[in-house]
This record gives sequence, C-alpha cells and structure tokens, in this order.
Amino acid sequence: MRSSHLFNAATGKPRVSVVIPVRNGKDYLQEALDSVLQQSFTDLELLLINDGSTDDDYDRYALQDQRIRVIHLTGTGVSRARNVGMAQSRGELIAFLDADDLWFPGKLQAQVRYFDDHPDVGVVFGKFIRWPALLGGGFAPASSLIQDASRFTTAEPERSGWLYARLLKGLLVGMNTAVIRRGVYEAIGGFDESMRQGEDYDFWLKSSRISEMHSLNGPVALYRIHGASAMHKLSDENHLANLIKVATLRWSASYRPSEDITNHEIKRRLGEAHFTHGYAHYWSGSKLIAKKSFSKALSSGYKKTRSLAYLILCSTATILKPQHQKK
Repeated sequence: MRSSHLFNAATGKPRVSVVIPVRNGKDYLQEALDSVLQQSFTDLELLLINDGSTDDDYDRYALQDQRIRVIHLTGTGVSRARNVGMAQSRGELIAFLDADDLWFPGKLQAQVRYFDDHPDVGVVFGKFIRWPALLGGGFAPASSLIQDASRFTTAEPERSGWLYARLLKGLLVGMNTAVIRRGVYEAIGGFDESMRQGEDYDFWLKSSRISEMHSLNGPVALYRIHGASAMHKLSDENHLANLIKVATLRWSASYRPSEDITNHEIKRRLGEAHFTHGYAHYWSGSKLIAKKSFSKALSSGYKKTRSLAYLILCSTATILKPQHQKK
C-alpha cells in the first residue's frame, strides 16, 4: 500500500476521493465526516455535495480540514450530486458515503491495500451493519457497533468475482461500503439521473459487466435506519422489478459461462421483487398497489400460499396487524 501522506507527492493529487451527498443532513453529518477524516489512510479528499440544504451553513465544514471541498447544488437529486462529485474529484479511487452513515476505522486502509494487491479488480466493497433507531428515539452509540476494518485482508468468495448474475439474483452492494476505480466510473458514465430509486443497483449492474467486484470478508460501515432512510421510502412504482427486466432485456440473463442465471431464477427473482413490494405497501396501507404486486408474485409462482393469502387480505376492509409481522 502506498504511503498515507496527505497528498500523493508524485501527482499532487489524493489517492482517494470521498463523495458525500447531503440535503438538510446536519443532525448526522458531523459523525459521518469524522469517520472519514479519522481514517488511518489519510491520502484523500472529501467532496461534500450540498444539494440545496436550508438547515445549515455547509461552507463551515470546509474550515474543519483542508481535505474538505464543499460543492453547492440546487436540489437536483442524489444521483446528480454523486455524478458532480465524481466529475470534480481528482482521486484514482472514488469512495461513497451517505451523510447519515459511518465508516469503520481502517476501512480505506483495507480497501486500498486490496486494490494494490489485486490490480484487475475494479470495485472493492464490504458488508455493513444495520443501525436502527431505538424505540425511545436516538441511536445506540456507534462505538458499541464499530469494528477495526483494517484487519480484513481477504475477499469473501461467494460475494466476489464477476457479479452480474449474482447481483440479478439479489446480492447487495452497500453504497457506503464501496470504492471504485476511476477507470470503471469513466467507462460507466456515472449514475442514471432520471432514476429516483434503484440508481445504485443500476450502477453496480453496469460495473459488474466490465470489471470484477470483490467484497472484503467483514463489515466496514454502519447503515443508519430511520424515517428518512432510503430503506423506508416507498414508491408506487416497483423500481427493482423494472430494473431486473431492463437488465435482462439489455444484456440477457448471462455474461460469463460460470456466472449464468437461468430463466427460472430470473422469474423467481421477479416474483420476490413483486412480493416484497406488495408486502411493504400492504403494511403501509396501500392495498391497491399491494394487490397488484401480490397478483404478479402469485403468477410467477413465488411463495404461492403467502402471496394468495395476502391477495385475499387486500380485498378485506381493514388491515389487521399481527403482533409479529412475518413475510
């Protein structure tokens, strides 16, 4: 691994560029910034993309550390914010972090070391730990959950390699865990700014077509789960199912002989996407949307009994929540 001095003396550029989009995120931002600035690997720049925030003076964050640059946008969306950050970045490697999440100590050290040892790998990511809000509000201290990520030196075989087929089957790449080579980003052309959900999944599907992606053998970040999290944002449109259909139409269901995905597996994956979409909307009270999704899940043969049961429940007058919801 190269020396972790503040800037690369040979090129005058940082080795890693960290892109953090933020919109009205002052409540959690400082903790996210600290998790980057306190990394043992220091040859980095941090691009804070303020996307039309009104809750704070975001220029003040640049005063904390000379590695921080603040870029102001006017509320154009997270995909545009990330694209602007990548376009203005100078690093050979580009890392991502959301303004309410945290990196583990040693994360960048482990990933840069892995890139140096595996020059043909285009993306290095890792697992993440979900960080849910407590019943009374607030969150458990991050110190009770974080680990030293610098000790992760090897990849998880089942989550590493040419991942296109495995991504279609449901493998998850956490955005706040990933670092990508600039060459891969330039070949892809960034995030699809027309998408409001699923843009990260689309980005990794594209990445998986041109480069190997490897996951380190442990968690490298905390994913904060609260009301504003992407995980809690529902859309009438089933973006996941649409993405799977588009990907298989655009690129077919296979890419490399050892990484094929069968038509049966695609059908099951679509059924799972429809069932999950229906389940989320049913318990949020949107029974009409749920009914359509469960009907599609049933027609695909996914969880026939449960899909049929929920389909029937969608026709009832009220939603009766059990004490323990279970899919």
